[in-house]
Amino acid sequence: MAWSTILLVAILHLHLTQTNAQDTTGYRLPEIYEPSRYVVDLNFPDTVFTGASTAFTGQVTIAFRVTSSTTEIKLHTRSTIAQLSQILLSSGLSAPTISDRTYNTTTEILTLTVGTALSIATDYSLEITYSGDLASESVMRGAYISSYSDENNRTVYMVSTQFEPTHARHAFPCFDEPNFKATFAISITYPSTLNVLGNTASETESTVDTTYRKTTFKDTAKMSTYLVAFAVSGFTCTEGETIDTGVPHRVCSRSEEAPNRAWAVEIGTPIMRVLEDLTGIKYGSQMTKMDEIAIPDFSSGAMENWGLVTYRETGLLYSDEDSSNNYKKSIALVIAHEFTHMWFGNLVTCKWWDYIFLNEGFARYYQYFAAALTKQLSDWELDKHFNVEQVQTALLADSSIGAQALTSTSVTPNDISNKFGTITYNKGASVFRMIETNIMGATNFIYGIQNYLTLYSNQGAIPANLWSSLATYTPSVSLPSGVSFSAAINNWVENSGHPVVKVSKDGNNVVLTQTRFLLSGSDSTSRYYVPVCYTTSSDITRFANTTVQTWLAPDQTTTLANVLNGSSWIILNNRQSGFYRVNYDSTLWTAIKAALHANHLRIDVLNRAQLVSDAYNFARSKANNGTVTDVGYSDVFSLLSYLQYETDYYPWYAAIIGNNHLLQRIGYDSTEGTRFTSWMLELLQAVYATVPFDTIDTSNQVYTMKQIMILTRVCKYGEQTCIDKSKELFANYRNNGVKVPKNLRGLVYCNALRHSTDIQNDYNFLWQKYQDTKLMHEILTIFSGLGCTEDTTLLKGFLRQSITASSGIRYQDFTSVWSYVYSSSKIGASTAMEFITENYADLTSYYSGVGSLISNIAGYYTSEDQLEKLEALINSTVVSASHKSTAQSALNSARSNIEWASTLKAEVTAYFSVPETSTGDAAISTSSLVIVLVTLLLHKILY
Repeated sequence: MAWSTILLVAILHLHLTQTNAQDTTGYRLPEIYEPSRYVVDLNFPDTVFTGASTAFTGQVTIAFRVTSSTTEIKLHTRSTIAQLSQILLSSGLSAPTISDRTYNTTTEILTLTVGTALSIATDYSLEITYSGDLASESVMRGAYISSYSDENNRTVYMVSTQFEPTHARHAFPCFDEPNFKATFAISITYPSTLNVLGNTASETESTVDTTYRKTTFKDTAKMSTYLVAFAVSGFTCTEGETIDTGVPHRVCSRSEEAPNRAWAVEIGTPIMRVLEDLTGIKYGSQMTKMDEIAIPDFSSGAMENWGLVTYRETGLLYSDEDSSNNYKKSIALVIAHEFTHMWFGNLVTCKWWDYIFLNEGFARYYQYFAAALTKQLSDWELDKHFNVEQVQTALLADSSIGAQALTSTSVTPNDISNKFGTITYNKGASVFRMIETNIMGATNFIYGIQNYLTLYSNQGAIPANLWSSLATYTPSVSLPSGVSFSAAINNWVENSGHPVVKVSKDGNNVVLTQTRFLLSGSDSTSRYYVPVCYTTSSDITRFANTTVQTWLAPDQTTTLANVLNGSSWIILNNRQSGFYRVNYDSTLWTAIKAALHANHLRIDVLNRAQLVSDAYNFARSKANNGTVTDVGYSDVFSLLSYLQYETDYYPWYAAIIGNNHLLQRIGYDSTEGTRFTSWMLELLQAVYATVPFDTIDTSNQVYTMKQIMILTRVCKYGEQTCIDKSKELFANYRNNGVKVPKNLRGLVYCNALRHSTDIQNDYNFLWQKYQDTKLMHEILTIFSGLGCTEDTTLLKGFLRQSITASSGIRYQDFTSVWSYVYSSSKIGASTAMEFITENYADLTSYYSGVGSLISNIAGYYTSEDQLEKLEALINSTVVSASHKSTAQSALNSARSNIEWASTLKAEVTAYFSVPETSTGDAAISTSSLVIVLVTLLLHKILY
């Protein structure tokens, strides 16, 4: 496109006219603009890289058209770059003069008023010259400064970016909404001793003078502003195998971490090739390189910038010697997640943030299922991990009356940020899995996905676009009779929540009904088209078949006629493929429990995990006057008794998640908590024997994941042999320099300090190890161990270090440190709140999220004494009004939890004072009286 060289200049006053900062309307730009190309020229002086300044300058030229005549040009800019020294508007015709400009500090919209209306389908060029300030490493958004210590302990500075969702405007004025796609030509001037990375490969490199160099990058593909990225640093890169002919793949970091790039280098290319096969679109058809870069200070886990994916160091760098298998798995999944975005999000982008699940749901889905197809990860059972890590987590998050729908309105930047949570990621992925496994089948699903990506390539999309593509490849017999694909799916997406399907025995028939599942409260209107598949005891091979066998429609009852003829039990939702819970009547629960005791392996392992997770959440619902009223904690304990035979990872994972909540409420060290953990240790003996301390097999991912999980719990529950072994390994490390096996370090560090007889020296030793390492995986593992200390002075000292810059604890790790303290030590919650009370001014001047800290800490309260101390904080004269309000809400919630826990404690006491039956059957029933009677009649002493 040829652009006129005639510029009509409107050099206006230097400072913008600002509108009322309290105005909260008009966050969206008019949809009349069509940007086509940005030319961005940035200049970062050497003072940025010495820590002396945050100032930078820039110029942006935006080529655009309008689809409706207008006298206003509206675009986004952050107030930190609001010093706009010159604005030029040009076109091939006579360009109108800019007569005024205003800036809204709340909506961050710059409005340029022109004297003559802009014409439809006319090419315009808007040029803005500006100056601004980089954000700090405590902000980590927009264009910001990060720092680290090099091999010589010198502080080194770098510039990095995080533009999603609304922060590209921090670096250059732009139409900062996802649907305003354009190409970007970026040029950066920077000190010649450094290097620069961008979305694309460099096109030209030139020497500006003896101090500076300028790099101009090739134009990007057509993309959204939030995907623009660059990094100016002294980093080096490791080249991996090319993704395709001429498409290089590199991993970059601070140079001393070069040996720890190997895993990301190895796994990235094969994951990308799997995704190319799944989508039918070569990555190189849009972008010509892939760089992955580990940033020392990074607010999120990773960011899918096209061609330059940015990560926290923990998300990309892996040490064979010192990083656990958990981190190895996490890195592979994060890479798969970000690479999936190259298609879902980058190539096809949600039109607006209301539909961000179209980006993140697919990325979360394929981070497991594309990774599972990668040769190096094929035996990691990632498809099964998806159930317990994603589906069950999503179901829990989706169980409150205020849960967001997948599609929900977002207007302000805060609204948008709140969309990036469990519902968008985990539920989005779970619903996509339900569509594939229950309705479409793997092959048809892929055809539908490829159609969607092809039709909407380089465009914005809404859910209806996806449903249309998927419907094209969905057999009509797979849908409810007379119901379209979109009608069957919309309730899952447009409405919040999910159903619980009640299964009732009626002779040989089974009757299915549904209601929305809530942990508290009720919803009598929300209903869903539920795809039902099931297995009976007479044919357990059907667990492998997740194709819908019948539908449970909204406001209807479905009867499975004669399904129990010759069968003693039925299990719905094969392999928990559908996004819903299943509750059975007392007769069917009893039959299922009997089957678990007789031979638990006859029930699929993922359904065993589902039974445990569902039962635990039903008990929570009953205790909180929620949807389910016929399953109590006594019923859960009765079901859990089968775990004495269970040695598989996934049911135990579900059980431990349920245990965590129960014990957080009643307290590990309460009489009831001790009784429960003692019983749980009895159930753990069989699985404990399969993962001894001395059998280390880092090449077996599934074994190692189970070993870490089980040993951590066994120690946490007070098993003395586990604690003694942890202390022995720690002592050998401290006294003889023998490192603890990498996969055992977290539990060893924690238990050694929790049960230390020389706590000051043990603590000092581990703190020194933190100071001696720069590997973030090891640093976080050490922090988790320090947080287990049972010494108030040391814990407060640890929290003090979290707000002391010289300690080296990064701002991004602040919340992790606090979480380790208040969740790991039995005195941690009280100590953390005391620290807030005693150091309120220092804490609030360092960290902006003190209110969330107060709420999180109070969630671990179990005693009246803790409530009194929280009340003292509320009554303190130094606490801000907003924090007092937050603390009051936290107090009310904590008091309610403690009151509720007293009921739970009584239920624990009642259950464990009565021996169980041989089938663990204090049968799940509709009344506690029946539970007690059955238990008394059919008892068996477990301990």
